[in-house]
Amino acid sequence: MVTTARGFPRFLPTLTEVVQVRLQPAEPPEDLAAKEAARRAVFARRMREQLREAMDGRMQDAVAYAMLEQVDMIGERLRRQMEDMVRDSLESVTERLKTELDLMVREAVDRVLSDEDPQTVLDPDGGPPTEPSP
Repeated sequence: MVTTARGFPRFLPTLTEVVQVRLQPAEPPEDLAAKEAARRAVFARRMREQLREAMDGRMQDAVAYAMLEQVDMIGERLRRQMEDMVRDSLESVTERLKTELDLMVREAVDRVLSDEDPQTVLDPDGGPPTEPSP
């Protein structure tokens, strides 16, 4: 009884038979320079992406800081301008009131001085002088 080994082919060519071998075209050797250039390109792209992300974050911080500085400067300038406007308005109102008060005092003094009877009393509402009541 003859036992055959497992996985052993049933048919084995003999040395006299022609064995047909399909030749596969040989792969060209790898282009190491192209492979290195591709690796460098990938590395450069990754670095650009990381730098872009880092710069975007820093740029946003820098722009926000610059905007806050500008807002503070504008706020301070507006506050000074408002103070100047209020001061100027108050000064003009004060001058106008002083002028009106001076005019009222002059008119009152003129009325008193032009009145021949010292017993005549001025009306508190600014009307013509009236006779004193007994």
